[in-house]
Amino acid sequence: MRHLAQVQINPLTGHQQLLILAHEQQDGSWKLGDRLEILLDHKSFAAGMLVIVKLGEDNSLLSIHNATDWLLEVVKRHFAQDSITPDFIRKEQAKIETWRQEITSQSQDLTRRQLEIETRREQLEELEKKLANQDS
Repeated sequence: MRHLAQVQINPLTGHQQLLILAHEQQDGSWKLGDRLEILLDHKSFAAGMLVIVKLGEDNSLLSIHNATDWLLEVVKRHFAQDSITPDFIRKEQAKIETWRQEITSQSQDLTRRQLEIETRREQLEELEKKLANQDS
């Protein structure tokens, strides 16, 4: 899993460490993390520098790269002047409308099912009463 981290100097030991800021999720989105600190053996990174790291299961450092190119690509793709065009906004609005309609449909379906279940429960209660009266 990839993480965005910042190189820092530990004030107590003077050693470099990584402060994990965010991690990439399986769907490719990024989530801010718990700001985990990891000891860094490399000395080739300046304090304050942002890096992309891959960590093993035990939080061992598998790879580390300068995050500048990655960050510039993110800015170019998502925040550059031409990236948010009227066409892009229309497409996103269409997606949102589709999702809204799907959610509305699902909500109506759940409401219908809930009413059916409630009706069946009432029918079962009536049958139980009838059976109880017949046994008496």
